[in-house]
Amino acid sequence: MAGKATRRYPAGLFRVCGRMSAFTFRQLAWPAALAWGTFGSMAALVHRYGHAPFDAPVLQWLHQHTHPALDGAAIFFTIVGNTGPVIGAGVLVAGALAWASQRRTAGLFALGLGGSMLLTQVIKRLATRPRPTLWVSLRPEHTYSFPSGHAMDTAALAAALLFALPRRWRRWWPLAPAFALGVGWARMYLGVHFPSDVLAGWSAGAGWVLLVQLLATRVAPGAGLASR
Repeated sequence: MAGKATRRYPAGLFRVCGRMSAFTFRQLAWPAALAWGTFGSMAALVHRYGHAPFDAPVLQWLHQHTHPALDGAAIFFTIVGNTGPVIGAGVLVAGALAWASQRRTAGLFALGLGGSMLLTQVIKRLATRPRPTLWVSLRPEHTYSFPSGHAMDTAALAAALLFALPRRWRRWWPLAPAFALGVGWARMYLGVHFPSDVLAGWSAGAGWVLLVQLLATRVAPGAGLASR
């Protein structure tokens, strides 16, 4: 059944390519600790001082180097990195994994991405940080600022893809974190997020996915990486 399902995909998308070594708990724990440590540092600065020392200088520098081409790129990253497209990408990936009889991988992918998106909204309502007001943005936002939902969602998608993609497709994986970096830049360039919002979003998104994978290694050792 699994073999019949996998052959329906173009170019053998989920064809077995040999086993890969799963990440161990320790290998996942270090980057997870780094990610949550970064998030905690940003959260502590915002809670205590209301901002990070580099927030305003970075935004001002970006605003001093605006250009019509960069305006267009920032708007593009913002639209494609919005909640709707990220959910759509997540549904497609999870559905493809389930169809290829990779249901456990699909479940971990959905829990990583979906859980991160829900966590974003929880943190925003706890932090209640207002948006930057250094200039009038080309695409103004009116919800809470910390953390950046765009940055957190795209970072979670990139991290979840690392564990979900078949081996033969992992060479394309760097495009996902590169896109997340572009989305974070766009949010700062447009003046709708502080750099600390974006750093917190990137780190929390990746950190949540790593936490899910960490728990998976405890529930079923060896399940920390798709082995196709």
